[in-house]
Formats: sequence, C-alpha cells, structure tokens
Amino acid sequence: SRLSYKYLFAGDADNITAFEQWFKPQLTDNQRWYDIKSQNSPLARALTKADKYLSLASMLGIVLASVAVAVASRRYSQRHQSVVAVFKAMGASKGYVTKLYCLHWSLLSVLSISLGLVVGYLILNMGLYAMRDYLDTSTTGNMAYPFLVAIVTGIICAVAFAITPLRELVNTSPMTLLRGRDNDANTSLLTRLMNPVPSLLAIFTLLYLFSQDAVLSAALLIGGMLVALVLLVIGRLFMSAGRSAGSKAGKSWHLALANLKRRANENAVQLISFTIAIQLLLIIVVMKNGLIDDWQKQLPDDSANRFLVNITASQVEPVDNFVASLGIQSSGLFPVVRGRLTKINDDQVTKRVSKEETKSADNGRRGVGRELNLTWRDALPYENSLVAGNWWQPEDTRALVSIESTLADKLDVAVGDNLTFQLGSEEVVVLVSSIRNVNWQTLQPNFYMIFNQHVLADFPATYISSLYVPDDAKDALQDFLTQYPTITLIDVDAIITQLRSVIGQVSIAIEFILVLVVLAGSLVLVAQVQASMEERERELAILRTLGASGRLLRNSVLFEFVALGALAGLMASIAMELGVYILQNRIFEMPGTFHFEYWLLGIGAGAIFVGLIGLLSCWRLLNMSSVTLIRRTM
Repeated sequence: SRLSYKYLFAGDADNITAFEQWFKPQLTDNQRWYDIKSQNSPLARALTKADKYLSLASMLGIVLASVAVAVASRRYSQRHQSVVAVFKAMGASKGYVTKLYCLHWSLLSVLSISLGLVVGYLILNMGLYAMRDYLDTSTTGNMAYPFLVAIVTGIICAVAFAITPLRELVNTSPMTLLRGRDNDANTSLLTRLMNPVPSLLAIFTLLYLFSQDAVLSAALLIGGMLVALVLLVIGRLFMSAGRSAGSKAGKSWHLALANLKRRANENAVQLISFTIAIQLLLIIVVMKNGLIDDWQKQLPDDSANRFLVNITASQVEPVDNFVASLGIQSSGLFPVVRGRLTKINDDQVTKRVSKEETKSADNGRRGVGRELNLTWRDALPYENSLVAGNWWQPEDTRALVSIESTLADKLDVAVGDNLTFQLGSEEVVVLVSSIRNVNWQTLQPNFYMIFNQHVLADFPATYISSLYVPDDAKDALQDFLTQYPTITLIDVDAIITQLRSVIGQVSIAIEFILVLVVLAGSLVLVAQVQASMEERERELAILRTLGASGRLLRNSVLFEFVALGALAGLMASIAMELGVYILQNRIFEMPGTFHFEYWLLGIGAGAIFVGLIGLLSCWRLLNMSSVTLIRRTM
C-alpha cells in the first residue's frame, strides 16, 4: 500500500525533547522521526547554516571584544603608573596600592557589567518586538540563563584581562619612571612569556562557553595565535622598511613613515590588532553574503510551486503539450516504478544494514526496509553530480544503475557491484555504473536509484513533474486538470512563501549580529589608537617646539594611520581568504570562491576607518600650542 500517515507534534521544547527521547527507540524500520535539524528540507538546511553562522559570529565577536578589553586594560595600567609612583614615593605600601586598584577595578567592572546587562536587555526586547509577527514572544524561555552567561563573561574579562596590567601597575617603581624607563625593562623573559596566559585561557573559556565545543574553541584559539605570530613578523618587516621608503617621500610621508620605523614594535602590535579586527569583520561579511546568496539560489523567484504526480503513460503527451503551450517552466517528466532492493552482490540487504544502523542515519532517509521510487534517465539530472564511475550512453543495452552517494556509503556499495531489485513479481539484477551526489534541497523530483531506460522500459510506470506556474496560468492549469481527474496536483506555494519569510527573518537576525560584531571590531580599533596617545603627546610637543607646522603634523598623523590601516587591510584580506575557504569547505559545505572585491573593501575600509579614527583621536592634541603640550607631558 502507498498510504502513509504523518503525525505532527508541537509544544514546549523541553517536553518535545523528552518525548523524542522516549519515542524514538520504539520506531520500527518503516517509521521515521523528523525534526527541524534533520536536513531534509531547504528550511532545515537554512536554519542549520544560520545557527552555525550565528555561533561563529558570536565567537568572533567575543574575540574582538576580548582584544578591546585587553588593550583598554593595558592602557588603564599605563595611565596610572605615574599616580602609583607618587603614592609609593609618599610612603604607600604595595599592599595598599593593590587594595586600592583592585577596589577601583572592581567598581569599574560592576558598573560595566550592569550597563552591559541593561543594553543587552534593551537589544533583546527590540529583537523580540521586531519578530513579534513571526514568533510567539509571550514566552521567551529561561531569561535567567542569558543574563547569567553575560555576567560570567563580564567577570572573566574583568579578571583575566586585568591580572597582568594590574600586577605591572602595583609593581611600578618610582625610580623607574623618574629615569624614563618602561616597567617591561625590568621584567624577566619567563614573566613576559607567562603574561598572555591568563588572557588566552580567558578567550578559550569564553569560546567554549558560547560554542560548547572544546575542539573548535581550541582550534580557533591556536589558529588565531599562529596568525598573530605570522602577522607580527610581517608587520615588523614592514615597519622596519619605513625609513628607507620615507626618505623618498614628501615631508609629511617622510615624517609618517619615520614614526612607523621609530615605534616599530608598538606599531607592529597595533598592526596585529587592526589586521585581526578587519579580518574577522571581513569573514563575517563574506560568510553572511554567501549564506544569503545560497538561500536565494535555493528559492529563486521561479522555483517550482506545483507538483504533478500519478501521470499515466497515456497522459504524458497531453501534459507535455499543455506545458509547452503556456511556456511553463518544468523539470520534465520522470517515470516512477516502485521496487525493493533485496541483494547487494550475493548478500541480502538485511545482512548489510541493521535496524539500529538504519535508524541512526543522519539524514533521516533510508533505502532499506521499504520500497523505493525508481526512475530512468538518459542524461544526468539537474543538481546531480558524479563522484565515482561514468554515466551511460543512451544506446547502452546493459542493465545499469546510478546510486545516490549517502545510500551507497551506508550500504557499502561501490562501482562495479551488482544490485538485485524486486519489481512486482520479477527480479532484476543491475550493475552499479556510477555514484551521485544529489542536492535534495532542489524543488524537483530526486531519486536514490536511477536506471538506464533498457532496465525499466517494460515495467508499468506513472510519471511525476515539478512546474513553476505563474499566477496568470494557475486557472488554466486547474481547467486542464479537470480533464484528467487521476492526476494529483500538489501545491507548494504556501510552503515556499513560508520558507522565504523564515529565511528573510533569519537574514535580518544575521545582519543584526553583523552590526554588533562591527561595533566590537570598532572598539578594538579605537582602543588601540587611544593606547598610543601618551607617547604621541610627547612627540607632538617636541615637533611643535622645533617649529613643525600644524599642517605638517596633521598630514603626517593622517598618513601614518592611513598606511597602518591600508597595510592591515591588505594582510587581513589575505588571512580572510584562507579563513573563509576553510569555513566554506569544512563547516558550511559551500563551494570555495575567491573574493577579490573584498580585498579592495578591506584595504580601502582599513585606510579610511583607521585614518579617520587616528586623526580624530589626535585632533585635540594637534590643535594645542607647544606650551600646552609641554605642560601635559610633564
């Protein structure tokens, strides 16, 4: 019998999960359990990829925010070194200074976490309000969990990224500052190597907290460290080349490149931060556009919205003529013959795949324990690609079959094997000539087994076809089908409309997350620029005293940051290409592509954004008189 039943379950997520755990072990061979993650529909695939993207974006956002916090913590320590030196010169003990700044940092952390919770709550409610027409927002689940995660994240950042800067701060020596030496000069090599450990552990903890995947978190952290090391070497080389390049440039460029050379170590660190921030932003933008393009390709405007099934052989010609007369797009007619796979070579299929193995198939589709829809084609169907073997020629009279790749893997079938099928009262033995990948998300008939015409030509078959019927042709189709009442029409317009609506809302959510990640990246850029302000004050004071004009100083500062931004954009684009290729092939199962247009975006945006941030940050200093600058640096 072809009669089947479907049962839909809806309710609280926890109740559904508990019911699934109880019910699935009781399923028989011809019963299947589907959920939104079964990957057997375009919607499931879209939501699965969106979930991966949002997880990736959240992790990269955490990395960017962590870098910004680390830079700001370092800047906090440097700005208060002179204050600590005065305290110690006046007799304050190290313990007193430690308690004072731990209390100060704790108050700042509590204030920052509280403000973050308020902003996060407002953003959450804005998102729920925007989705009110598509989701039941009356019950938002356990609201305590996201607040708890946010608080834990804030505490980890406040503690881990402050340990090293605060330790250096409380160890500040008055004599060290009076002699104009950096605290790092008295720090042992082992201590310097151990300084980043708390920050790295914090980043790993945060990545794991948001991904729940220790391997992925470790891979991202180690990969990021390797990228940072390579960028440091490359950046140091570029900085060292600044003087020779600057000697051939104009005065502003000469001064800018000389500054890059003079602060080579500091600028190399800044370059790493700029590069990583721009790289992560480019990855998020490229993957976002790639996902949306992939979804749009799945559901173009002319996607099939009608299926015709149970077409008899005598109705094939009238259906073809009708479709041609209206110019309707069609997948063509596919013959359908019902059959059951019984043997692989000389083995019964029940010996190849057990009931438990069948149930655990990830894609939820089974070729064992039930009849299959079989078809024949002369040419390889659309969105089918060969992974092994060759497609047959139409005149080939051998009994051949092409099998879908996941089923072939599950049954351990290879090219050259013999398969036996039971078609009615007859047994048919065929040779596996090829193995195919099938895109099950296309709205067209797809099959596990495709034969050459010679095998199935003499068996009774019905036909199936998918059509794109525009609104102005729907009435004509209905009138035509009244002449053939045995043909069944399946209307999927409502499903496609729902799919597009859901994908549209997911796209909005992705773009919203993108904005948050961009803001996190901007914080990194601003924090790094601000970290160099104190040293720039001293330089500007000296140059002003020596008679440098305001225009020369403004141009040199602008050129310096533009050069840093452009170089960071170039290096970020190269690193982005590698990262996107790995993500597309390993995580999102998308074809790898080259993105030269994003190289231009990375270089241009880096030069403009970093240049503007640097110039605006230094603008007040550039407009100060020499006397004012000297007083500020004393």
